[in-house]
Amino acid sequence: MGALVLVISAAIATPAAQERAPFKRGTVGIEFGSAGLVEIWNLNGHREPMLEGNAAFWGAIHDRVAIGVEFQHGYVFQHTPGALVQGISPLLRWKMADRPTWDWFLEAGPGVSWSDLSTPPRGTKFNYLFQAGAGVMKQMSRSQHLVLAYRFLHLSNNHREGREHNPDLEMMGIYVGWNFSF
Repeated sequence: MGALVLVISAAIATPAAQERAPFKRGTVGIEFGSAGLVEIWNLNGHREPMLEGNAAFWGAIHDRVAIGVEFQHGYVFQHTPGALVQGISPLLRWKMADRPTWDWFLEAGPGVSWSDLSTPPRGTKFNYLFQAGAGVMKQMSRSQHLVLAYRFLHLSNNHREGREHNPDLEMMGIYVGWNFSF
C-alpha cells in the first residue's frame, strides 16, 4: 500500500513541476545571468570585448512565448579607458522545442544604453541596443532552470549625431543564467 501511495504522489507532483516551467502561460520569473562578448566585425580599430551582468523579469504570455525586461550592467574593454555601460531591453523568447527537462529557445529585442564614456571610442554615451540569441533552458529543480545561450549584441547611436560619430559594436558571445519561476 505504501508503494502505491508513493507512485500516486509522484504522478501528482510531476504536473506541478511543469506548471512552473518558464514557458507555461501565466508563469512569472526572475533571471540572473552573465555574458562574455567580443566584437566580431565592423572593428573600430580594435576588437573590444565586453563582460556584463544581467537581471531580468519574465512572464509567459503563451505556452511557447515569454516576454521579459532585461537590465544590463557591462564593462567594455576599449583601447581608451574602459566604459561602464548600463542598458535596458525588452526581450521576447520563443520556445522552439522541448524535451522532458530541456527547452530550446530563440530570443530577440531592442533596447537603450548609456555609459560613463563614449562607447565605442568616437561614439556617444547614449546608444541603442539590439540583441538576439539562441539557447537552452535545463530544468534543475521544480522551479529553477539553468540558461545557456549564444547571443548577438549590436550597440550604436543609429547616426543620431551624424555619420562620423556612429561607430558600433557588433558582438557575439556566451550567456549563462539562472531562472527562477513562480
